[in-house]
Amino acid sequence: MNSSVAFWREALKKAMAGIDGAVNLMEVCGSHSLAIAKFGLRALLPEGLRLLSGPGCPVCVSGARFIDNAIALSRNGRKVAVFGDLLRIPGSEGTLQNERELLVIYSPEEALDYAKAHPSEEVVLAAVGFEPTLCAGAAVLEEAWKSQTENFSMLTDFKRIRPVLDGLAQDPKTKLNGFILPGHVASVTGEQGFAGLSLPGVISGFAAENILHSILLLLKLIGGRETAVVNNYPQMVSRDGNRAALELIRRYFEPVSGEWRGIGVVDGGCWKIRKEYGRFDASVKYHLENAGAAAAPPGCRCGDVLRGYLRPEECPLFAKQCKPEHPVGACMVSGEGACAAFYRYRECGAC
Repeated sequence: MNSSVAFWREALKKAMAGIDGAVNLMEVCGSHSLAIAKFGLRALLPEGLRLLSGPGCPVCVSGARFIDNAIALSRNGRKVAVFGDLLRIPGSEGTLQNERELLVIYSPEEALDYAKAHPSEEVVLAAVGFEPTLCAGAAVLEEAWKSQTENFSMLTDFKRIRPVLDGLAQDPKTKLNGFILPGHVASVTGEQGFAGLSLPGVISGFAAENILHSILLLLKLIGGRETAVVNNYPQMVSRDGNRAALELIRRYFEPVSGEWRGIGVVDGGCWKIRKEYGRFDASVKYHLENAGAAAAPPGCRCGDVLRGYLRPEECPLFAKQCKPEHPVGACMVSGEGACAAFYRYRECGAC
């Protein structure tokens, strides 16, 4: 990386010279936000080129209502299985980290295995994420269905990224020119998952030089006035994606409108368990309320960060009231959240 700094600076500067005006690019994936901050890539960008962090961290966009429902289930005696990064997401009733009826897991299969081993307990897997995590959730749901594990259900807040990208591409306030597209999601959806975007996009891996090369490819597309999607992660992403994973997802889930924290209700932006498998859907099984969205904490600008309206350090709470050890907003909770990444690596030129 160090030996190629001069090369990338010159290559990006040359590409920008062929474009009139400023360029705003958005990295959509939280893993990209973390890598860009960690490697100090913003320090290599020429004048007029900005990288904005988008809503690609699942912890950051998980709805407060989802957290409230998980807390309510726990307080009503259900064993709620969660991944550790969900424990500190703020809901209107606080966070999950102080609740008693929790099972912290490292894979969704652990929750189902626990339910099978404890048939007298009601076990709820609380799960968030995009297509890769959704596929894993669908696999667990299939096993629960086949084994008829009736004391197991899922409380889900799975997201579909594409409708949000279409909305961001048309947002006049952000004035985006292109997307660095998420390699993890694309490994499931394939290139076709992003076909027809109104702005150019490059599917990228997560190594520093791959990200820089993706930025360079985006600048060339913008300079050529092309709105193509380029696959710069071919070792993991194919044209049509993982067909087996997509079929599994479609079998057990369907698109639905739902809340993205900080963005609002997105038409077709979430997934729900299909009606025929409703007895494994905790929202149906326990008659949970899913409508509505909790207001952001006073002063928190996570929503504006997720839309690319401002950089994390421009939030008045950043590095003051809001820090990783005491997060106010969801963007500071996960290590892949834009605010947490900026905070952690701000000493190396990321801010």
